[in-house]
Amino acid sequence: MPLVIYVFSLCAFALGLTEFLVIGLVSVISADLHSSIESVGLTVTAYAIGATIGAPFLTALTSKWSRKTLMLVTMIVFSAGSLAATLSINIHMMLISRFIAGLAHGLFLAVSASVAIQLVVPEKRGAAVARVFAGLTLALAFGVPLGTYLGSLISWQSSFMSVTICGIIGLLGLFFLMPDIQVESPEGMGEPLDALRNIFNPTLLLGALITVFGYTGAFTLYTYISPLLLEITKVSMPVASSMMLIYGFFAAIGNILGGKLSDSLGVDKAVAWIMLSLALTLVGINFFAMNMTIMCIFIGGMGAISYAAVPAMQTRVISIAHRYVPGAVPVASGLNIAGFNSGIALGSLLGGFIITTVGIQYLAIGGAVITFSGLLVLILFPISKKPVSNEI
Repeated sequence: MPLVIYVFSLCAFALGLTEFLVIGLVSVISADLHSSIESVGLTVTAYAIGATIGAPFLTALTSKWSRKTLMLVTMIVFSAGSLAATLSINIHMMLISRFIAGLAHGLFLAVSASVAIQLVVPEKRGAAVARVFAGLTLALAFGVPLGTYLGSLISWQSSFMSVTICGIIGLLGLFFLMPDIQVESPEGMGEPLDALRNIFNPTLLLGALITVFGYTGAFTLYTYISPLLLEITKVSMPVASSMMLIYGFFAAIGNILGGKLSDSLGVDKAVAWIMLSLALTLVGINFFAMNMTIMCIFIGGMGAISYAAVPAMQTRVISIAHRYVPGAVPVASGLNIAGFNSGIALGSLLGGFIITTVGIQYLAIGGAVITFSGLLVLILFPISKKPVSNEI
């Protein structure tokens, strides 16, 4: 396996860490920047919106760029945005810097997997992609909880600076280790304008809509899980950090199980069961949020279910592209990454609205309603059941 594949994984680790690090430090950042927790929650929204734009649109617009140049520029932008967030002296500066970092996040993830495939022999392509996205899983399982703990003990800036350092190391690794080869454009990508048109294909948009529903429901609660644990469950900040470690540990397990579930049940059934399980877990949290022991169980379950959804939903949208728009598979992949981040953005917005209007104790039930709605759409429009075309 080329060493640069592990550099991709390190970059993915930095991306995953910075996206979710704020979640565990909402209360700390809120106090330091003299802003409401809803305002700090908007920094999650800003990052997710940047990733939503970056994944499909920037991928299409840069389809003719040298892959090495593109990935170097992407990590430069990400590292600069991360450093600016670290040095933020007010919430406005943090919002802008995280939006910029989010643009790089979406573009890097949409490109890195396809580049990894081009750098290895065909029989190692699956392993190469797995190595790239292992960085995201490690960031969620260990980086975010440990960063949250470090931020609670020292300062939130120290956690953010660790992300910047990872980004810079990844940038140097790309510069010295990534071969300057001309990677072929994915089949069917065509000119940038052709790729842009595929982004608005109604079938692909409907497929990614399920992803938006699922992650909106999950992140309506998860964006504000730290203040919920502090105010409703009545635990200390170190205990809350430990509970988030439980979330991350089970999320790593769920990420593996999600792929196996898709293979055994089929993508529609797998996603349906995942969304039903998520909705029921959110309902359970709504009723047992004051019980720390039960909350540990539900938080672990929510982590496993939310990240079992990642491979299942990604596979579903790619299979839809194979059936309906065979030439747009790379765009579909980026579009679904945008779907995940759109859900994160909408979830953080909805969660902030719920806190402001009716109270933090209603976050879980609000997320459950959204998730049930997505399940209903999936049942009514099972578009991935059309027979697979021979043209892939």
